[in-house]
Amino acid sequence: MPDPFVQLRLDPSSELTIAGQIRAQLTLLIADGRVDPGSQLPSVRVLAAQLGVHVNTVRSAYAKLEADGVVVTRHGVGTTVLPAGAGRLSPSLPRFMSNTVGVIIAGLDPFYLDLLRGIEITADEQGTLLFIVDASDSEARARTAIRQLTARGVQGIIGVSAGGADQDPSDGSMPPIVYVDQPQRRGNVLLFNFEKAAGDAARHMLGHGHRRIGYITPPLEHPNIRELFDGHRRAMSEAGVAFDPELLVLVESFRLGSGGVGLATLRDRPTPPSAVIVNGGEVTLGVLREAHRRGLRIPDDLAILGYGDINASQLTSPALTMVSLPVYEIGVAAMRALQRMMADPATPSRRVVFDGTLVVRESCGRHS
Repeated sequence: MPDPFVQLRLDPSSELTIAGQIRAQLTLLIADGRVDPGSQLPSVRVLAAQLGVHVNTVRSAYAKLEADGVVVTRHGVGTTVLPAGAGRLSPSLPRFMSNTVGVIIAGLDPFYLDLLRGIEITADEQGTLLFIVDASDSEARARTAIRQLTARGVQGIIGVSAGGADQDPSDGSMPPIVYVDQPQRRGNVLLFNFEKAAGDAARHMLGHGHRRIGYITPPLEHPNIRELFDGHRRAMSEAGVAFDPELLVLVESFRLGSGGVGLATLRDRPTPPSAVIVNGGEVTLGVLREAHRRGLRIPDDLAILGYGDINASQLTSPALTMVSLPVYEIGVAAMRALQRMMADPATPSRRVVFDGTLVVRESCGRHS
């Protein structure tokens, strides 16, 4: 692996001191995972010789990193990188100078487009630039992204369905964070009302006379997905319909192909359902495609209802009945909440819930 320290460069014309430049660049190497916890930084003399600066300049940079909690220096051992946590990484410039905000989303899904648009339009009002990071449904990747964004001096972070920091940002060691669609988080959290969404969907299918209702969803380990499924089970139980484990199919992702896999699994079981509820806009499109491939008539042979309305849902044949979630509105609200926190760190935390709407189209048939 190439030596990451050979990439260090100094700019004599920068308003940042030489020691500050060394500190900032080493911070980014650590934040980006280029230098692992437990690794040794070059000795003061070696790095000073490499950069052509006085040893006291490097010593000053290392002392600042130690004050940040990023490294520890011991006589006879050297300077060692500590386990990296987002709260240990301090940017070398005051955050108010950056006018940037980080947005971490769970994946590149059409569902997030309107949400990002709401964030961006609201950020533009104050000339704020967004850094958007795809966490690929990984809690570890989300934590890494928070560490990287913090090291680059962003003023705040919005985490959307994507995990987050282990620390409390209220101590000032990291930027303020607003969590969206993460019910397990504390602090400023904006949520979709999945209890209502699940109830609306289940009652709609029950109103069509269905009792064997399949349920296709990505893994239930994600707290927001689990909350939606639990709401579905409660709504069915309240209607006197017992849960049948054979009607639940877990798929790998929110992608189109997952819908086909999910429906194929349900239809190949001894007693297939007469209706299916699907978690995810693209997944629902995949279910419809697989239904057409099998020659099923929608809604006569199979009724379909999905969560997370996307534009394509109204263009299919038949058009899909979906639960529409207020993603644009929650994007605007998330950026507004972050702006309040950036202006006043003492702003009280709030937990705000947004209701969705059942959009009835053609894929469940005429309502009885």
